[in-house]
Formats: sequence, structure tokens, C-alpha cells
Amino acid sequence: MRFDDRLSTVLSTAAFDARARAVQWRQLVELIARSRGEADPALMAAAMTRIDQFRDEVPEPLRAAAARAVAGPELPAELVAAFAADRPLVSAPVLMAAELDAAGWSLVAGQISAESRALVEAARPGLLSLPFMREEPGPNERPALLTPTTGEPGEKPSISEIIDRIERVRQDRAAEVGPPPPTYSTLELTEELAEPASPAPAPVEVPNAPALFRWETGTSLAIDWVDCEPRGALIGQLLAQPGDTGEAARALAARLPFRDVELQLSEVPALGGRWRVSGVPAFEPGTGRFAGYRGIARREGSVLPPAATALRTPPALPRDSDSLRELVHEIRTPLNAIIGFAEIIDGQYLGPAHRGYRERASEIVRQARRLLDAVDDLDLAAKLQSGRATQEHARWSAIEPELRRIAQQDPALVIGAPSADPLLGLDGELARRLVGRFAEAVLATATPGEQIAVSANPEAGRFLVVLTRPRQTLFAGETELLDPSFAIVSDQDGSLGFGFSLRLLRGLAGLAGGALAIEPQRFVLSLPLA
Repeated sequence: MRFDDRLSTVLSTAAFDARARAVQWRQLVELIARSRGEADPALMAAAMTRIDQFRDEVPEPLRAAAARAVAGPELPAELVAAFAADRPLVSAPVLMAAELDAAGWSLVAGQISAESRALVEAARPGLLSLPFMREEPGPNERPALLTPTTGEPGEKPSISEIIDRIERVRQDRAAEVGPPPPTYSTLELTEELAEPASPAPAPVEVPNAPALFRWETGTSLAIDWVDCEPRGALIGQLLAQPGDTGEAARALAARLPFRDVELQLSEVPALGGRWRVSGVPAFEPGTGRFAGYRGIARREGSVLPPAATALRTPPALPRDSDSLRELVHEIRTPLNAIIGFAEIIDGQYLGPAHRGYRERASEIVRQARRLLDAVDDLDLAAKLQSGRATQEHARWSAIEPELRRIAQQDPALVIGAPSADPLLGLDGELARRLVGRFAEAVLATATPGEQIAVSANPEAGRFLVVLTRPRQTLFAGETELLDPSFAIVSDQDGSLGFGFSLRLLRGLAGLAGGALAIEPQRFVLSLPLA
């Protein structure tokens, strides 16, 4: 069947419900993407009309997945323009990969949304040849942003006018979505920064220049608000450049907090020098949808305001353990369903399946089970926090088989003989989970051929499970190792990361009356004795 025939067939198919329309939208997007602009013009126009018509009925995650799948330098300008009219979460992959001629970019500029325009101007300056303010707005742009309030018709706005208009748009957007969600605030974040992990350089005085400013981004991860002057030097600055692989880039990709990332602002005299930037993700309170990042930047070597150090950071877990357990249940239910369907494909229970599908299903099962283990840990934390966990104490001899099971799967683990078999002061199932998670997390960072020794002995009224630190962890300090975004190169694809695993383990151990200590040459899990 020729390409135009396939396109005609999809267009002639009736779509009576939302699911059918979403499927047809995805089919048309893929067909137009593969056409490279060589389809019949009439069919092309009809397909683009249908794509625009169905777009709002397609969930945003599916639109974003389609954009990532078709993004490339040869994408037709009409399809690039259609994605450009969407939110940056959807449009970014297409806009960053597109390679169009002047006419193509002119078409895109006529339809692009305000948020996507800001993303393009920040990441690919000068690409859109039209002025920032246009007489005719695009379909998704805010009229308030496009209507000049000062100057003669056709007069180019000044930088200060542009910044003022951006600020008004940001305030309008904040009024629409309501107050920010109850996550880490930028002021609370500075409490951690008051005690840096490494010795700070001597304080410096910078006359007539800020030592600390706060910032926010939207979903495009480009700064769209700051509380200091000059704003124009910072608006549009990306938190991480395309291709970055550093700590900030990893944290942004995983929607995790980051801290003390270096930022150079030497081109701005008032903000010149080295800055340390820290941020936390923000989510919309009603939908839980990612809304961007908010954080602070402090000049390296400057002294933080005393008011910033007086605030405390929020607890790692919600105070209401019932709410946490309800959330765990809401996560576990779809995860189990995903695992079940993937196992049906992998096991070919309903008939033969292509090897590629089976491999993909097997990978989905592996990653979903890994995530399910973390969810079970959170459920256990909620039980401990509420006092509902069982307390059937067990001896070490009942826990040690968990280590031997792991050693059978990974010969890198070398188990030493315990000197005693005491009764532990916590539930046996909890002890097995803690010890197993501890060993698996550390082993995941070992290099090929490296051996990790484990010993377990009572000491000073506690029972210590000790693992030698793998070579790849020796360069990092305690603060870095417990950062949720910290990862080791040998971490398996789909793993939750070594920093996340250690932090979760430390929290569980603390709730159970134990502790996790990080020493120069070893990791020590301390468990209570009965």
C-alpha cells in the first residue's frame, strides 16, 4: 500500500470515542512524520486539520511520547508547527531537533505558543526571525502578552518592557493555577545550605550586589522569574544545557532536588562571579503534574542572611502515615496491573508474540518490580511511623539466609562467620528487608571482579552489619552519597540510584530504631538488640 493510501485509509476511519481519536491522532502524526513533506497536499492538509482537531482530547503524556518518538531534523514544518503550539513538555523534543528553512520557521513562528517561544529563544537564540511581539497572536498565546501598551505601532519594545510583560504573564499564570503546592520552599531549602558539606571559602563582600536570589522555572526548565535585578540577564537561562550529564542534568531528568551546582554569570557585572544553585521540583496541587523548579542561588563565599538559617526543613515523610499508606496503595494497584499484562506478553499466554515485544515486556516487568519493591519499603515506613508494624523479634541466624541468597546470585559478596547469634530488637521480616536492601544496593556499585566483604557482630549494645565500600564509592562523602540524585556508572538501567537507595535505607533503619553510618572504608547498618 502506497503512503498516500495509508494516510487516506486512516483519515477515512471513523473515530467515535476519545480512545479511537487518540489512536488516530498518533497514527496521523507518525504518518506525516514519515512522509518528509512528500505526501499529497490535500491529504496532508486534511491530516493536519485532524491532528489539530483531536489534539486536546489526547492526554498530554501521550502527546509528549509521540513528540519524542518522531522528533528529528527532517520533520515536516507543518507538523513542527502543530507541536510548537503545545506546551513545552510536548513541543521541546521537536523544536530542539527540527532543521527547517526560513519559510518553515516562519510557519512555526506563526503558531508557536508563548511558553514554547520562550524555550526556543533561550535554547536557540535568533532562530525565530519574527519580533518578540507580533500583531497577530498564535492560537495558544496570551493576548495580554501580544498587545503593546506603549510606543508607536511597529516600534520595537525595550528590554525593560519585555521583562515587565514576562513578569505579568508569570503572575497571571500563578493566579490561574492557584498557590504553589506544599513542597520545599526556597527559604526552607537555604537551611541546608547554611552548613555546607565541604569547607566554604572565606566570606567575601560584593558591594551593591546581591549575595542570594530566588528563582523559578516552568516546565521548560528555563528561568522565568527571579527576585533580583537585573532580571533580563537571567530570564530564559536554562538550568542545564542539552547534552549535559552532570548532577543537575541527572536530577532534572528524574525530577529530583539538586544542590550547590556551579553557575557562571560573568557576562553580567552586577551578578559576575561563581554562584551555587540549588532547587527542588514543584507540582500542581490539583493534578500532581510537574510544574517546574524553584530554588535559590548564592554567591560562592557569601554569608547567608540569618533569617534564612532559622527555618527548618520539612520531614522526609508526611506526618500523616495513613495518607502515605493510601498513596502507596494507589501506586501499587496500577503497578501490579502493569506487571500482570507484561507477564502475559512475555509468557505468550494468549498466543505467540514477537521476540522484540517479549523482550520489552520482560524489561517492563523488571523495572516495575524494582519500583514495587521501593513502594513496599514506603508502605513499611508508614507502618513503622504509625506503630502498626508487627514486633516478632528474630535471631540473627534467621536473617543470615537472606545474605546467603544474595551471595548465590552475586559471588562478589563474601560472608564472614558471625561471632554470636543474638536476639534482635526488631521484627524479623523488617530485619530481613533492611539487610537485603543494604547488601543489594552496595553490590550494585561494585566493579567486575571486586569482592565486597560483609560481617555481622554485636558491639556496644548494638548489632552491626558491616559492608566494605566499593571502590567507586570511595571518592564521595556522606552528603553526596545520600543525595537522591547520586548514581554510580555501574548502576543498572532502571535502578533507583545508589543515593536514593541509601537514603531510603537510612530512613527505614531510623524508624526501626537502627541507623546507617558511612565510614571512610565501610558502610555500617546498626540494628537494635532485644
